[in-house]
Parts: sequence; structure tokens; C-alpha cells
Amino acid sequence: MSYHLCSRARSAAYTALLLTMSILLSALLPIGAAWASGATTATPAAATATRATAIATPTTATTATPAATTATRATGTTTAPRTASAPRRTTANATDCPALPLAPFGDPGSAVGRATVPAQGSACFAFTAEQAALHRVLLDDQHNETAAQVFDGETPLDCYDTEWSSAGWCRLPRAGAFTLEVVNNGWTEDEVSVAVVPLATTTGCEPETGTSWDLGPVTGSAAGPVAVVCHPFTGKAGERVTVDFHTAGYGSSESWITDETGARICPHFNDDDSTGCVLPGDGPYRVLARVTDIEGGFPAAYTLTTRRLSDPAGCADAPVNAYGSAPTTADPATGCRILTAPAAGRYAVYEVQSGARTALAVYDKAGRTVCERWESPCALLAAGDYTLLTDHATLVIDRSSGAGCESVDLGLHQGSLGWAGEIDCLTLPLPAGARTAALKALGGSAPSPDAIAVDADGVQQCDWTTLSEGTCELGGKAPFRVLVSTDDENHPTGSYSLALFRTDVANDCTAVPAGDFTDSTDSARFSTGGGVFARCLSVPADDHSAVENLQLRTVSGTSTAEFSVLDEHGRRVCGITPSLTAWTTCPLTAGAAHTVLVTGRDAAAEYTLTRRDVTATAKGCAPNPATAVGGPSTGGSLGAPGLLHCRKVTTDAAADTLHLNVRDPLGTANITAFDADGKTVCSSGNKSCAVTGSRSYQVLVTVPTYLDAADAYRFDALRIATADGPADECVKVPNISYGYGPITGSLDEQHTAVCAALPTAYRDRFDLAISDTAGGSETAVPSLYNADLDNNCALYIPTGYQCSVDEPYTSEVTPALFVLSLPEKASRTDYSARLDCVSTLCGTEKITVGPVTPTSGESGTKTTVVVTGTALHEDDKVRITLSGRTIESTTTSVADDRKSLKAELDLAGAAAGNWNLSVITHNNWEYLRGTFTVSPAATLRNTAAPTTAGPARADTGPTTAPGSRAPVPGSYAHRTPDFYGPPPAAHRGGEA
Repeated sequence: MSYHLCSRARSAAYTALLLTMSILLSALLPIGAAWASGATTATPAAATATRATAIATPTTATTATPAATTATRATGTTTAPRTASAPRRTTANATDCPALPLAPFGDPGSAVGRATVPAQGSACFAFTAEQAALHRVLLDDQHNETAAQVFDGETPLDCYDTEWSSAGWCRLPRAGAFTLEVVNNGWTEDEVSVAVVPLATTTGCEPETGTSWDLGPVTGSAAGPVAVVCHPFTGKAGERVTVDFHTAGYGSSESWITDETGARICPHFNDDDSTGCVLPGDGPYRVLARVTDIEGGFPAAYTLTTRRLSDPAGCADAPVNAYGSAPTTADPATGCRILTAPAAGRYAVYEVQSGARTALAVYDKAGRTVCERWESPCALLAAGDYTLLTDHATLVIDRSSGAGCESVDLGLHQGSLGWAGEIDCLTLPLPAGARTAALKALGGSAPSPDAIAVDADGVQQCDWTTLSEGTCELGGKAPFRVLVSTDDENHPTGSYSLALFRTDVANDCTAVPAGDFTDSTDSARFSTGGGVFARCLSVPADDHSAVENLQLRTVSGTSTAEFSVLDEHGRRVCGITPSLTAWTTCPLTAGAAHTVLVTGRDAAAEYTLTRRDVTATAKGCAPNPATAVGGPSTGGSLGAPGLLHCRKVTTDAAADTLHLNVRDPLGTANITAFDADGKTVCSSGNKSCAVTGSRSYQVLVTVPTYLDAADAYRFDALRIATADGPADECVKVPNISYGYGPITGSLDEQHTAVCAALPTAYRDRFDLAISDTAGGSETAVPSLYNADLDNNCALYIPTGYQCSVDEPYTSEVTPALFVLSLPEKASRTDYSARLDCVSTLCGTEKITVGPVTPTSGESGTKTTVVVTGTALHEDDKVRITLSGRTIESTTTSVADDRKSLKAELDLAGAAAGNWNLSVITHNNWEYLRGTFTVSPAATLRNTAAPTTAGPARADTGPTTAPGSRAPVPGSYAHRTPDFYGPPPAAHRGGEA
């Protein structure tokens, strides 16, 4: 909108008129009706106090400052500040406000002021303080949009507690009259209640109570949200006291410890993060509290316990328990227990309730925190009494003690947890430095305990993870103990079994024989059930290769099992998670025995464990020499899911690069390839991969157990590159600025793939358009291998395949090999495939335009011209213009390297003369290329004397004004927005 002085003047006049009308109306209409409970009816003057500014200029709520103290609504034990605008003193006279009596502690009775405050309006009350002291101004409203402000005459008082971020704490400077004003900053009227409670009095306080833990809690009832309850308690300076105030129903409250002043005398946060409040001063001490809201409405029942944490009284004993013993209960429960530690050490301190064991915090005799709950076990630095806070049974274990421990042998151990929270202790017959395993059934009857290992001083050496893997190393000082327990509150008691093994020395476990990839391979066969859920097997030191495949298969039963393989030092080298059938590859130390720990369930089941060499000496692999690109496939039967089939792929030189791919009618077969040393070089699942660096590869073909298997599979092993570069069978593509193709042809099991070497750049991206020209639904599958032999092709539904090159930045060519293979589920396809560059330009060449030849032609003919340059496009055009007429060429061919383009200019009807010549690229950049001379048609004869309309033109650009500079031949002009960026500066001029 335009700015007009007259408009602004009209707006100002209109605002002044509204303000005058508002003031006149305010004399007739009440702004807020305020009254004090039990008082006489408010006078008209009090009922109609006006605030012209509140009507004429509504204010927006802003964060309250100490000078604009606002009412607060407590949540828990602390309160957050309410927000309102700065204080606006609008009540005409304090004598117009109804009187508000001071409220006592407990039920305030008639000392509650109530008002209906209109939107953006206010109400006021007058009260008289009996002494200069701290007063609590309490406000309750419906919409949380009102704020209370106390005025001493015309001066607003600072009633904001910055440490606790709480409003309504008014330290009145004198005895006498004050005004309480309530401002509604909301946009709807609000019903409010207010009270002023002098905190330095004791009127309405309950009888004094003690701080002993064996006393019952104090109970009471809060009359409403503007009531404060007062509970004195016995206390001395320096004592550490805790307060627990909570409502019987769901609600919010705040409470604080105070002395005769009524102020908070305890810090918001203790500097040492300790619990409780160390009483300052000399008392007397009280707890003041307020319930701000309660589910179901007021009155609100509550309980209060005030307890001394330093040198506590009324606590029950919490003795040190032995391993294998029941927790200690206390009757009656007082919430406090005293642990008498006989010596310094590590103590595990728990409460036990509902079948679950939970660590407790520990306090010293002065009430200071020794250990938090998460610091278990607790390191006690001295003997003596320590305090625990709980109403539940306690379990205290001296971790350095062997009381209650049971000495056990390696093998199967059966035990029982007789009480919820119980901890059993098993003393191991193992020296320092040994490695051990503790195995439990994967499932079955409860309980299912966990275990940790500790040394003689109670220092934890191992957790359940390392124990279950068999890699637990026993450090520290012997004897070593395994502590068995459960936190399962649903099944805290019952019998359990653990299988204990030593894993760092040779053992007499059953040997797993060397196997192969034939159907008659040797394996270890074992069963579970009848109390047996774990087995120990071994790999002989003199009968294994450097890398082996270990496969677990379930022969009968439905229970899963897992295994870990450990070397001669007890270090885990491989393993599987619980499965019915699974395998993994393990590096094995030459000349060393290895331990295999198998864990299942105590249920009837039978398994086999087979180990097979996957290095160049692997047995049972089908010979499979690599073929040239376009050679035939091989194959075999798949059998049941989970079976492993091996193909030994060989090639002439380790520098050869091979394309490996498996296909089957269901598309479920996967491959994993190992080089001659057993290193995994391809693990791409159901996707082709490329490998190099070895003359021999062991390729495993299998179908995952969760998928169906076809009857047979086909396998491709194609040599796509050698040390000299891409294979001869791979097309050497000279340029891929805009993509590659289309290419067409046929693939079948005798001719399984085609290949192309692409001069890609580090970040090229391609969309692929692949179809079966014979109408088949299955189409050829692409692979694009970068310098690291990553296959970065992926199928996106429904758009199709996308392939990319993903290499670190370089300005050099980062070549890629493109392979197009038979479909996954078809043995033949007639293909058409095209790669479309979706980057700005693919490859490393930039767009340049060089000379156009020839630069002349005969009118009435079709003249072929050739454009040279780089990254030329079939949609590039040669254009000639003269006297408003334009002729553009039709491209007839583009060289494979895109460095030349042939086009045809149709000069039919073209006037003889020198035409302006330019090249318009496919992205609409124009390169000026001098002139193109059109000569008269040879069959025409002119008998008249030649005439000219003006001087002959020989320049290569548009006509310029006198004194200006003619454009340099070879310059360009931008015509439309460029999708590929402007031509490089080097192409902007100076070319012939």
C-alpha cells in the first residue's frame, strides 16, 4: 500500500476518537467486579474502577521481570514464573478497592478475595500488613493469563524470587496499607481468587512433630489453591533433614523448610549434590506447603514426613547377608535402615520388592551421600554405621567375603534361587589369567539368571556378555567367583543350570573333523535335551586351514542354537547368533587348537557342525575356469535352503578382474567369494560383484533358510579386465557426456553378457532404460563397477535401474566397467539398453565449439557442414541469418567421441550473400562463428547490373555503433536459461 500523509492523519484521528469513547464508556460500565469473601458488598466506585489504557491499548504478554512480579502456579516442589506485561497502575484510588483480610495458615476462610476480571482488565484489593515481613501473595485463575502486583502507594514492589523462579514472595517494607492489583492479560474474562498470607506468623500452624523415622506421617487437608499449611518440627542447627510432602490424589504442590521468617532457608541445589537440607540458624523450624491443584477438586488430603538423615533415630537394622541367603525384612517398616559395616570394602546394597532387586543409595552418619544408586557396589572407606532409605527388605552383600559361596568344578552346575533377590556364589577352580565361560540355556523354564565374575576383593572382572561368549579373562586376585542372580520379577525363584568351561587351554572336548563341500562331508553330530543345553567342541591344532567356514545345521527339533569359536588364548574369532541353520567364516591360528562352545536349549534336538576350508586348498568345489565376456554360463542344483555349494573359479593372472553372478528362476540364490588366502572378496548376496587380486576364488552358492530354493542355478564368471585394462570384448566407449547407447542385441546361456568401458568422472549418475524388445517381462540386469570394483547399480520401483560412480574428487577420468547380464529369472533376452546421464555432464569433457566447415554453399542446395568441438550433442544446430531470415541445420550424425558433428543446411531459396554464422547448443548457448557465404544458384543468370542496398558486410558479428568495438569472431551470446552452465571462458572467443 502507498504511504499517504492524509491516510496517517485520518488513522490518528480515528484512534483518538476511540480512546475518548472508551474513557466515557468506562465511567458507565464496570471493568471488573471484585469482592472479599465475607465482606460487605463492594461499593460502586470499587466495582467500576476503570483502566482506560487497558481498553484503548491492549498489551501483549512478555516475560515478567522482578519489577513486574506475576502470579505463579506451583508444580511439584518448585514453581515457574508466570508471564505478563509490565505493571500498569490503572486503579484510580486504593480506597476504591475492597478490603482483603490477611489469611492465616491452614484454611483461609473469609480471607480470600474473588473477582471476575475482564479481558485486558484488572481488579484490586486493599490489605493491611501487621508488620514488615515476608508475605505470600497467592493467585488462582482459570486460564493462567492473570498476574498479581503489590503496590506501596504508587510504587510497585518486587515480589519475585529469582533463585526459585517463583512469583508472589513479597517482603513488605513496613506495617500498613498496600494495594493488590490483579491484571488479566488474556483475551477472555477470568475468575480469580487471591489471598495474602503473612509467613512470619504462626497463626493456624499445626502442633510440632519430631523427626524420628519410627513416627507416623503427618496427615492433613489443604482447603484450596490459595491456602498455605504450616507444620513445625523439632530440629537443631546443623542437622540434615528431608521432607516428603505429597497429595493422596494426583496433583501439584510445593513445600519448603523455613524458620520464623517463613522464607526458604535451604538452597535450591546442594553444592555437593547431597540429599536433604542442613538446617541453618537457630530455628524454630517449620515446613510450609501449598497444594496448587488436585484431581477431583479440593479439599486435598496430603501426608508429610519430616525426617532427620544425620544421626537418624528410629531406624531398623540392615545386617550384612551371606551369599545364597534371603533378604532381611523389617517389621514395622520405617523407611530407614542402618547398615553396620564390619570393615571397609565393596558392599552390594539392595532393596527387594515385588520379586525385583534394586540398588540403594548409601549415606554416612552425617547424612552425606556415600554412594548413589547407580554406584553399586558401594565402596565403603571405613567400618561403621551407614544409612539406607527404604521400606522394603534389604540385601547387603560384602563382595570381598566368601560367606555362602559354593566351590564348583568345571562342567554342568545346577543350582536354585530360593528367595526373590537372592545372589548365589560359585567359587571357580581357576588361576589368575585364565579365561572362562558360563553358559545358560537359550530358553526354557524360569528363572534365567545372569552372572558376573569377581575376584577375591569383589572387583568385577567380567559381565554376562564376556562370560556367555567364553572370553572372560580372570584378572585380579584368586579365588574367583561367579555371582548368579536374576532381576526378573515375574520368575525370581527356581532351579537353574550353568555350563562352566575354561577356554584358554587345550581340553578334551569332542573334535570337529575337517569337512568339504561334497554331499558326504564329515561333521560333528551332537544333541541337546535331558538336562544338556551346551556342548564343547574343538578344532585340532594340526588339522585345519588358515580360514574355514563353520556351519551349524539343525537335523531334528525346532530349537535354535548359537556358537562361539575361541583361539588358544580364549579370544573369540567368530560365532553366530541363535539360528536353526547358519554359517560364518573363521580365521584360525596355524598350529593352534580352537574351542567351539555351542549353546542351545534343554530340549530334544540334534545338530551337525561342519567346518570347511575356503582357501585355495578347499575340497569339493566344482572347477569353474573364468571365460571371456560373452562366454557360456555354468550351473548346478541348489537342493534345500541353507546348503552350501562351492565353485572354484580360476583365471590366468591375479591381476585379472572377474565378474561373478548367480541366477535362478526364483531369484533367491546368493554368492560369497573368497580369494586363495580365504579372504572374503565378495559378499553381495543376490547381486553380481567383481573381484581381482587372486588366481583362484572359492565361490559359495546358497539360498537363505528363510527363502525357497529353485531346483537349479546358473553361474557366470567372466573376465572383464586384465592388467592391461578392460578386456578386448568390452567396447571402449570414447565419450559419455550424455550417456551411452542405446545398445541392442541378444543374450542367452551361451552368450551371457556384454561389456563396455566408460570414461566416467568421479560423481557420474545414470538412469537406465532397459527393455526386452521381444516383449518379455524379464529384462537384462546392469552392473557398473568403479575403480574400487563397487557395483553401484540399484533397482528402484517403478522407475527402473540407476547406476553411479562414487569416487573421491578428481579432475581425471575414473573409468568404470559396464556389464549387462542375462535377467535373473530368464535364460534369454533380446535387449535394448541406454544410459542417460543425470549429472550436469558425465565424464570429464566440457562443452566447446570450434570451427564450422565449410563456410559457404550454393543457394538452392543442401550443404553438409561439420562442427568440431567437445561434448557435442545431436541437438546442437548450425544457424545462419540474413535480413531477418534464419536457416537452421538438421543433424545427420555425431562422432562417437562427440568431437565432430555433421549437419545439413537446406539453402533452398536462400539469398546470395554473407550470412551470419553461429552454433546453437542443445542447452541454448549461441557461439558466433563468423559468416557463411551463400553463392547464387548455378542455373540462374542475371542480366541486370548488380545493385546494393548498402555497403558489403564482412564482419562476423552484429553491426555496431560508431566508436564501439566489433565482437571478436568466436564470441557467444546467451539466449535462454542454461541447464548445463555457461561455456568455459576459454570457449568465449578467439576460435576460428
